[in-house]
Amino acid sequence: MLAGNLYDKIVYSKDMFKLGNVKNFEINPDGMKVTHFILKLENDAAKQLLGKRPRLRQAKVRVKTENIENIRDAIILGQSVEELKGTIDKL
Repeated sequence: MLAGNLYDKIVYSKDMFKLGNVKNFEINPDGMKVTHFILKLENDAAKQLLGKRPRLRQAKVRVKTENIENIRDAIILGQSVEELKGTIDKL
């Protein structure tokens, strides 16, 4: 699969809560592997995961690729929204 096919793909948690869209990737140059993807959160997802809605701009977070469970028409993560709260990095 090409990285361009993943750009702007919708991301859902395991409990099918829409989190947002993929906007970028982070690559480890030593292993030449994609380690994280950058996700632009929906407002409701930002409130759930970060505890507040963004005021002026949209919230972006960094999610480990190892959290991905399935990639089809959308990306499904292997954790529920509650389980993701401690595993994402706010940008």
